Amino acid sequence: MVKPVTTNHFDSALPLIDRNRCTGCGLCEQLCPTNAVEVYAGKATIVRPADCTFCEVCESYCPVGAIGRPFAIVFAPPAPRCTLG
Repeated sequence: MVKPVTTNHFDSALPLIDRNRCTGCGLCEQLCPTNAVEVYAGKATIVRPADCTFCEVCESYCPVGAIGRPFAIVFAPPAPRCTLG
């Protein structure tokens, strides 16, 4: 088992885990494609923050809604190609 680490580089963009709501079911740990989330001390924990790709899988599948963000990540559409005439 890996102990959680803290970092200031990604903290503002990482999913927030409501430890009071989390049941420790482990679904987020099973589904995280980068293994950034583990159940530690009975609660979901971001143990490898640098590995989080912000894919929202953990947020989407949490059965009790314990994982989320205070904001949405929205990607801008690609800019149209310009041609010089």
